[in-house]
Amino acid sequence: MSKDMILINCIMLLIVAFVIYCLILRFRDAKFSFLNLFRHRRRTFSTLSAIILGGVAIFLYGGFINYSFWILKEQTIRTNIGHVQIYNKTYFDTANKNKSLIENYALLKRNLLNAPELANDISTISGQLEFTGIISQYENETSSYFAAQGVEPLPALKLGAFDKIVFGSDLSRIKHDEITLGSGLAKTLNAQYADWLDVMVVNTAGGQGALSLKLRGIFESGIKDYDDTAMKIPLDTAQHIMGTKGVSKILILLNNDEVGPFVAKLKQYIADNHLPLIVKDWKETSLFYQQVEGMLSGIYFFIKLIVALVFVFMIGNSMTMNITVRTREITTLRAIGIKSMHVIQLFWLEGIFIGILGAVGSLVVGYGLAGLINLYGISMPPSPGQSVGYTAFIKINDIELIWITIVLPVLTATLASILPALRAARLNISDAFKFS
Repeated sequence: MSKDMILINCIMLLIVAFVIYCLILRFRDAKFSFLNLFRHRRRTFSTLSAIILGGVAIFLYGGFINYSFWILKEQTIRTNIGHVQIYNKTYFDTANKNKSLIENYALLKRNLLNAPELANDISTISGQLEFTGIISQYENETSSYFAAQGVEPLPALKLGAFDKIVFGSDLSRIKHDEITLGSGLAKTLNAQYADWLDVMVVNTAGGQGALSLKLRGIFESGIKDYDDTAMKIPLDTAQHIMGTKGVSKILILLNNDEVGPFVAKLKQYIADNHLPLIVKDWKETSLFYQQVEGMLSGIYFFIKLIVALVFVFMIGNSMTMNITVRTREITTLRAIGIKSMHVIQLFWLEGIFIGILGAVGSLVVGYGLAGLINLYGISMPPSPGQSVGYTAFIKINDIELIWITIVLPVLTATLASILPALRAARLNISDAFKFS
């Protein structure tokens, strides 16, 4: 939790404590402040309407952003990245990735699955061998660059869950000499199901490797750059053509989203066993997700700021009008012995109560509208860099979103009521005669 959120939570706790104090020990004041909201119904209704409109906008857009983050996160994780990746410690220090393989993959996999502090969190673990080369379809006289992933077929069903098979099948029931291609690469090669394709690579020893492989299926991830070059091949076949028993990285899919604690335990395991490995989580290796998250978070912050300013001006204006209309009442209270601090408390309570009513109304209306939207969803065009659109929904089960929808009206209403309350407390008693 950031320092800003800690500060906001502390302020909210103080506001809640103040309201509870007034309800228990100064119930008459709390009742008087609450009923005053209904003395000028039209003004109160217009203020509440503005608060609820802004709160609903925050709730719906926040739910949309949360769903967008969630779907992008799942797509990132399940497009052959996983929650956590393990690399050779020199992997990011050299351009020749073939010289930075994890050579003892089979033994390391067994040890990780047998480690009690790690095994319970692991859903799927799989080695992946990455290499590039040239793939050709001589009958069509076409060829193209490819980026291949040697994968274990069964784990790949989970780690590649967002790869949609558009023709043929996946790698789960294939022979060693069969592959699947991204839709863009298959289109470039003009390759069809059951075509034989020739692959040429530079293996780990620096020599040439070549193999004829049969096209088993065509998949589409929705990420255009990936689909234009992607080839999936069984791990043992990839190791054979590259002349190695190692893997480029180990992918781990977790049973939950507790990535941070798992990474800490995994790093400790690696340190304790003196392994020449490093660990990365999915967000570190996904620059695109970081960029999208930063952009959408910035837009969301700007919207919250605008809504907060609207709240402050609306509530401040409403309460200033109340003071003007109720000058005689305020000065009369002062004349019979009510202290300035007591007057400040009364008007401050009014501001807090209108913020609470606005927050409750925002949640009620927000949930209602979100439910209607979620019946059909929102048809979205493809995101930047992607080729397939998606149907978006409003994610309403996020605790942080609900908290923001409550905090923003209450906090801004409380702050907006401070200056009008001080102005009311400073009115001169003699001003009452001007309104007699």
